[in-house]
Amino acid sequence: MTKVLIINGSPRKNGNTAQLLQRAKEGALAAGAEVEYINLYDRSLNYKGCMSCFACKIKRGRKGVCSYPDDLQPILEKAIEADAIICGSPVYCGYPTANLRAFMERIIFPAVNYSDFQHPIINKGKRSATIYTMNCPDMQTYKNNAYDILMDVNAHQLGMFGPTEILYSFDTYQFNDYSRYDAAQLNVARKTEMHNTQFPKDLERAFDLGKRLAQEQ
Repeated sequence: MTKVLIINGSPRKNGNTAQLLQRAKEGALAAGAEVEYINLYDRSLNYKGCMSCFACKIKRGRKGVCSYPDDLQPILEKAIEADAIICGSPVYCGYPTANLRAFMERIIFPAVNYSDFQHPIINKGKRSATIYTMNCPDMQTYKNNAYDILMDVNAHQLGMFGPTEILYSFDTYQFNDYSRYDAAQLNVARKTEMHNTQFPKDLERAFDLGKRLAQEQ
């Protein structure tokens, strides 16, 4: 049975990113996969990014897996064993969230082969995808802000394990009631239209993504 690991890198457990990831989960389940969903901002998780211990580079040590003993380590073990990984994050100051970036450091660096940079240490190949949600109204604005560099570089690092892709969800809702917040630069009418018309389509794209990754061999 295909194992799919879904990683929510958003602090909002029911926000836009979470909704898309949950839909991807439903797609993977529909394809018959075994799916585990993890919230990186769960208060029970205590971890940081790479601690520069270099245990993953010691000769005759365990290669390709971060073994730093904290709450993320068991999740990284699950990521190594998964056939597919789907990560999700909103855009924070031009980057994925800090918690997702910490996860990425801890899964990517052990695979970097200091003896042969062209051949990473891969214990198990896997398919992957990253879902990004954001205020950007469209792809052109995304690129104008250099997010195609800042954000996509993080996502494409998963490509060392196998085929990877990105699903973008633009101009997503942040607040239930915009009248309560200082947000004069945001076009609330357009956001409402996008939420009512485009976001449902994004949810279906996420479902198809999860189903496809679970089915591909």
